[in-house]
Amino acid sequence: MKGRLITLIALAGGLLVFCGPVVAHHGSQGYDFTRRITLKGTVSRFVWANPHCQIYLDAKADSGKVVNWGVELNNPGNLVRLGWTHVALKEGDEVTLVFNPGKDEKPVGICVDVFFPDGRKLHSSQGCGQPSEPE
Repeated sequence: MKGRLITLIALAGGLLVFCGPVVAHHGSQGYDFTRRITLKGTVSRFVWANPHCQIYLDAKADSGKVVNWGVELNNPGNLVRLGWTHVALKEGDEVTLVFNPGKDEKPVGICVDVFFPDGRKLHSSQGCGQPSEPE
């Protein structure tokens, strides 16, 4: 009986250790879902990886300084269903991003849409309701 109790406690403890990071992953409280920013810039990096893809965009601030923004997308599986591929964006692509910014004024956000100069649009369902139109 004592051996079963120790085994049960060890299993419960192990489960808590492994489940803690999974629950902690899905925090979105750091983003302002009441605002959307539209930025035109150059893709400096596109990361196609779980748990979320990322777009890094170089865009000029009002001061004229180039700022590198890190914008989160949905996971690859969900993006494929929305028409994305692992080569949807390449370094050097000129795009316009529409996204919900971070609350702490850091250059981060959660992507809503990506617009290309030729009129194509890619939508990301990460953290958004309705698709947008470029400003």
